[in-house]
Amino acid sequence: MAVYKRSYKAYSGPQTPAWSRFTVLSRYGFSTVFASRPFTAYTVICLLPFLGGLTFIYFIHSASVQTLLHGWLYGRQPGQLGLHTGSTIVDAEWFLYFLAIEAWMGFLATAWVGPGMITKDFANNAVQLYLSRPLSRPEYLLGKASVLGVLLSCTTWIPALLLFGLQAALEGGGWGWQYLWIAGSIIIAGLMYILFIVLFSMAVSVWVRWRIAATALMLAIFFVLPGLGQAANVILRSQWGMVINFPGLIVQIWLDLFRIVHRPMIPSWAAWASVLLACSICVWMLNSRLKAREVERA
Repeated sequence: MAVYKRSYKAYSGPQTPAWSRFTVLSRYGFSTVFASRPFTAYTVICLLPFLGGLTFIYFIHSASVQTLLHGWLYGRQPGQLGLHTGSTIVDAEWFLYFLAIEAWMGFLATAWVGPGMITKDFANNAVQLYLSRPLSRPEYLLGKASVLGVLLSCTTWIPALLLFGLQAALEGGGWGWQYLWIAGSIIIAGLMYILFIVLFSMAVSVWVRWRIAATALMLAIFFVLPGLGQAANVILRSQWGMVINFPGLIVQIWLDLFRIVHRPMIPSWAAWASVLLACSICVWMLNSRLKAREVERA
């Protein structure tokens, strides 16, 4: 049948609700990310600290395990191993170390797949196609960022909260209510870290269209800027070069959240202000580059 003899009608089937349209990008983003077998294997490796934490917490609360092992540890009697009081071992500092390990592993995962979430769209001029649909710029960014946000959440604060719940259940005696602030610190520290890393990764992606170069730039900023900040401290004989040492700023904020006694390099308000300012700059960079049209000049 000739094309001109066909009668075309508008689509009348079910439509995706407006509030959840960004999840279409999330769904395809997850399928693209986990299509890589090396990344899938690395994601499994990121769960190993969580399994180690589960084993450790169970070990220090299990009388049967201590009974089996007491003969191996210098002939001590059960209860003399120093492991039966879990609250003296699993404390705020323990959760801070666990979160730090998972955060670094999550950063490497973000540096691996994060820049590719947007650079491919810019390299292939697909952003204009996305935004020509009933999809706004915030929804586009939310769809892309949700992939990284979910991945980082599943490897940082969510496992830490599960370990906190297990510790509270096994310890008993109101330990969970007494140290409930640790759970709040875990959530705030994890979400702050994820917000910074996701915005930073996406901002680099929209300005560098080559994925490998974007990954290299992301790693360079995280590892080179601290060195420049330290050099500025030496030259200026001050500690304010710390404001560009983003890993150090995050560590200082986490130490404050987990109430760990330390000597801050700069005031806490300055550390928070630096991180929030960096997030604001990333938002500005995304807003200035992410447009529904692009002007080509000969």
